[in-house]
Amino acid sequence: MKRILAIADTHLESWDIPEKLAEMMENADIIVHAGDFDSYPVYRKFAEYELIAVVGNSDDEKIREELPEAATFEVDGIRFGVVHKGNYLNQYHDLGYRAMELGVDVLIFGHLHRFVLEELKGRILVCPGSPTQPRLSAASCAEIIVDGRKVNVQYHVVQPLFCGMDALNKLRGYL
Repeated sequence: MKRILAIADTHLESWDIPEKLAEMMENADIIVHAGDFDSYPVYRKFAEYELIAVVGNSDDEKIREELPEAATFEVDGIRFGVVHKGNYLNQYHDLGYRAMELGVDVLIFGHLHRFVLEELKGRILVCPGSPTQPRLSAASCAEIIVDGRKVNVQYHVVQPLFCGMDALNKLRGYL
């Protein structure tokens, strides 16, 4: 059994990740980052782990020099692909076709800042959301467990941040 932690859109200038995310990273076999680290020092900190990553549209020039726009890898016979974004609005057909082009069973993507799990033409499409700057959702990541030929994708909220607001603290006065 292998545990893959999928992350995207951290958009950090310094290493300030949620505590729950740090714990999950320590327990992962592989960390996949689907782009938008923003700063090179943050990317290098992620690279201290077993990391597979792609460049995002907000990444600095040094990151662009080191990372590809797409990556593929295999875990126990399951082929994975990673890209930052597609041409989606609320339909993910282009990413399904991108998964087919890459020859992968599972495509991890970012850019949306919200969790998405879709199946299209036998391919699993996963956007882990953003653990630090969510949009229309909670701060999240995805844990992908590969056990033989079985793939289990789990959604995890990593801090009480919703749509870029500290929701719990804001609501305390109203509860």
